Amino acid sequence: MAHPTEASTSAHRFTPSRRTVMGMAVGAVAAAAVGASLTDAPGASAEDGQRIRPRSDWDFDGWAKQVDSVARGERTHFVVHWQGPKSNWFKDLFKEDEIKNGPGAPKQMHKLAKEDDGPGIEYSFVITQHGEIWEGRGFDLLAGAVEKFNTPSISVQIHIRKGETPSKNAMKALEWLYFESNRVLSRSKDGSQIKKALQITGHKDHFGTECPGPDLEDWVNNDGPRLEGEAQADFAAPPFEGGTTVEPYPGEQAFRIGKSDPAVVTLDKALIKKGYTKHNDGNGYQAGETFTESTRLNVRDFQLAQGWTGSGADGYPGPKTWDKLVN
Repeated sequence: MAHPTEASTSAHRFTPSRRTVMGMAVGAVAAAAVGASLTDAPGASAEDGQRIRPRSDWDFDGWAKQVDSVARGERTHFVVHWQGPKSNWFKDLFKEDEIKNGPGAPKQMHKLAKEDDGPGIEYSFVITQHGEIWEGRGFDLLAGAVEKFNTPSISVQIHIRKGETPSKNAMKALEWLYFESNRVLSRSKDGSQIKKALQITGHKDHFGTECPGPDLEDWVNNDGPRLEGEAQADFAAPPFEGGTTVEPYPGEQAFRIGKSDPAVVTLDKALIKKGYTKHNDGNGYQAGETFTESTRLNVRDFQLAQGWTGSGADGYPGPKTWDKLVN
């Protein structure tokens, strides 16, 4: 993944209650639409609503020019875009062979952006009509889609043209991504994180353009304030519930086979406490910072015990697994 580990901090806790529920509801839809298991990226399961597909999933081949990083705390806006008319800055290169869904969509956009003398794909994320969410520049790289407003922007494109109506799957994914962006950006290892909910705007709010089009502009103006309010309410949630410290979900990047992260110690202790220790190296199951295959198998046993199946019991902890096991 392009962005660093989503480690929690004691300075702030964003409570992902609504986002988690929403992710569960739409994750299965996205999995069917993509036509492949969401576990292609470890930790990405329909059960946990992990739906962002990393650049590696669409064969990202690097940037043509340097793309600067942006501290997470500098982000203030969630800016919505569309692909627009064909006579746009892509110089009508798409014509009739435009790729609309799947990994080919961001890959084609990346290629054409480089041919237009840019570094590559402009948007932070791209959402197709199937409800797929593809990582472009991600959470930590400077967006390139909003002139003079790229530093504070998480720029999200719904991959539709003028005259096309965004699908229900695309709009569900857009709403999910808004809450996920708030969750991710409210955590960092270096202490740089957002302190309030991202403001939802359209491209035309910052630049003279008809982007994101009437349907998405309506979503920005009518749904945006409601979603911002719900996200801000999550920010305002107390850090303690019932006198017990709540451990925030550290992000799927903490749980890769062979990778070390302090969150794995917390996970291991929870597995030991609940008795899920069958898989070990022969010397008993011990808490440690490395996420091993034994860890994954023990997590899978816990997930199976909850009645989860398929990608919901792959052994990679997502927010729901973390909350039920650790909290």
